[in-house]
Amino acid sequence: MAPVVFLDIDDVLCVHRTLNTRQVLAALAGDESVDTSTVWQQIFHAAAVEYLRELHVEFEPQYVISSSWTLHLTKAQLCQVFLLTGLDFVVQNLHEHWQTLRDDDSYRLLEIEAWLDTYALAAPVSFLILDDLVSGQSIPGSHLEGNAVLCDAWGGFTYPKLRSAQKILREQVHRGM
Repeated sequence: MAPVVFLDIDDVLCVHRTLNTRQVLAALAGDESVDTSTVWQQIFHAAAVEYLRELHVEFEPQYVISSSWTLHLTKAQLCQVFLLTGLDFVVQNLHEHWQTLRDDDSYRLLEIEAWLDTYALAAPVSFLILDDLVSGQSIPGSHLEGNAVLCDAWGGFTYPKLRSAQKILREQVHRGM
């Protein structure tokens, strides 16, 4: 069974200081005040996209979006964003249950625990949490910490974070999860 990657967007892929979901929504809506070419070329850090692609090539995971972006964009819109930014492999490998359920008051640890309890309790899966130190602040010190790679704010998914992610997934695959 393919491992699952719980993927946050802000501060993992999206580290641009001025581009965010507002510009993405405007670009998707055809708002002429937004340079759509710039949005699609710069919304996600190019190196972070390539490191995620490298992780994908090695492990061929399924993706569950664990991000506040799911509060603002539909699944179809998120897929369109991923396709326009070179993350077609994420779209092609979205888990059937593609998002953690969240609201304005939820936090990442509970969202991921609830997803795992609902969809992976009967048949445990290898998993990795790619998040950032701010939205993932509930993860350090928890039982999920060993499965998490927390990116620095404005730093994103860097090469050292890729290496940590590979180590986490390799250890689980080796144990036969």
